[in-house]
Amino acid sequence: MFKIIVKKELKIFLRNPLTYIFLGLFTLVIGWIFFNYLNYFVQTVQVMPMKLRNQYDFTNEVILKLFGNVNFLLLFLAPLMTMKSFSEEFQRKTIIFYDSAGVSNTELVLAKLFSWWFQGLILVSTTLIFPLALGNINITETTFVISAYLGLILNMMCFFSLGLLGSSLSSQPFIAALFSFILVLFAWMINMFGHITSNFILSEVFKFLSINHHFENFVKGSFGFSDLSFYMSFICIIFFTLKKRMLIK
Repeated sequence: MFKIIVKKELKIFLRNPLTYIFLGLFTLVIGWIFFNYLNYFVQTVQVMPMKLRNQYDFTNEVILKLFGNVNFLLLFLAPLMTMKSFSEEFQRKTIIFYDSAGVSNTELVLAKLFSWWFQGLILVSTTLIFPLALGNINITETTFVISAYLGLILNMMCFFSLGLLGSSLSSQPFIAALFSFILVLFAWMINMFGHITSNFILSEVFKFLSINHHFENFVKGSFGFSDLSFYMSFICIIFFTLKKRMLIK
């Protein structure tokens, strides 16, 4: 049943004409951002003295900012894309069909998660054209791009998981989208609490709990086991919370 549910979710996504309009607009926005960062970098380098040009880092000025903007857009897109996933099932009472078909809560939640992660991968994959374009400007170090994409994918999985959790909190899609946005925004902004406290230990705790802190480590190519374990733990917590939500429903 797991494969059937995933296939059903993907068919709905891929057969919807709005999906391709949405993907096109997303790529257009990211392309515009990439072009502006690249154009600004080139213009700035051209007016710099020769001895200072090597100090103006392309990675920090273009790549890191580009990935940061993609991550920021996912903050808004995840709640909008996932808002109907569970809420519409509750509204139409179709959620009971899974139970009558013998689908366990574990299968249902995992199938929903995997289907939306795959849809998120399709969304993120539209940005691959921009790193490929870097080959024309002699950027030979690609390790940071690979690690940045890994961080972006892990962040996307967390955002979409929170979106599904928000979708399970209401039978009204727009209210579910609001819940999802609040959850994603809180996960994104929790690092700010670390800056307003004078307690060092508490500050480090908030820092570790922040999705953005771990994402930045991946984008800079300095991630470690703690970053990977954070993402895995985060997703597992969402999974078990969603599973309990299904039991309540």
